[in-house]
Amino acid sequence: MINYIKSELYRNLRCKGNYIFTLGCVAFVLFLNIALAAFVHQDPNFPYANTYFSFTSLYLNMTIPMLLCVPMVAIIFAQEYKNHTLKNTISFGVARKNVYFGKFLMTIIIGLINIIVVVGIYVISANLLLEDSGATYFNELIRAVFACTPLFLVAATLAHSLYFIFESENTALILWIVIMIIIPKIMSLLGGKIRIFKDLASIMPWNVINKVTEGSKTHEFILYWTSQQGLINCFIIGIVGSIIIYFIGLKIFEKVEIK
Repeated sequence: MINYIKSELYRNLRCKGNYIFTLGCVAFVLFLNIALAAFVHQDPNFPYANTYFSFTSLYLNMTIPMLLCVPMVAIIFAQEYKNHTLKNTISFGVARKNVYFGKFLMTIIIGLINIIVVVGIYVISANLLLEDSGATYFNELIRAVFACTPLFLVAATLAHSLYFIFESENTALILWIVIMIIIPKIMSLLGGKIRIFKDLASIMPWNVINKVTEGSKTHEFILYWTSQQGLINCFIIGIVGSIIIYFIGLKIFEKVEIK
């Protein structure tokens, strides 16, 4: 297993796709802050060139990083079925569970690096280019990233499992959308009439991230992880959900015929 993990680490360090993905994310967040700064230069009364608007725009749209988990996993998986490298790896005696775990470990490592790099550059560029709205919104952003990271792990684990189970990457992508987005929405709709669906919908990562309300008096945004219990629940949902998906995916993959 150690040798396979070393080979995967080496391959991912040399993979241009990982760097292009990270640079693309960095370029996007830089563009957002540069655009806000450019607008205020054109119009001194432009009200959104501040860290409040910048940071709020990110932590109210955490579904975007969740969606980005799919292409990130696709790059790490490296079209193993199409290139027939998965078959060759297993033929050389590497156990399926080791291959499965090795790529999952790379997903965690690369995912954490992306979060740190992209959020770090986003925060630094916002503070350099925009008006400082105070530490409150920075703290809210960090809390949101901290809370959502285990939920991103669920999304990445599901994508990881589906890419191993299905030879067609299009099939894996469609099923990811169905399981991660469509089913939670259906559960939410059914939850209006049936309690069990409401309870199930409340612990689905997509619904958790999208649960945003506005305070009646303060008009501040209240997110699922605003409370201490909500923050703890994010980690419970993320860790338990990832473990369940990981082992279900592994069991199915062990029975998949590799061509």
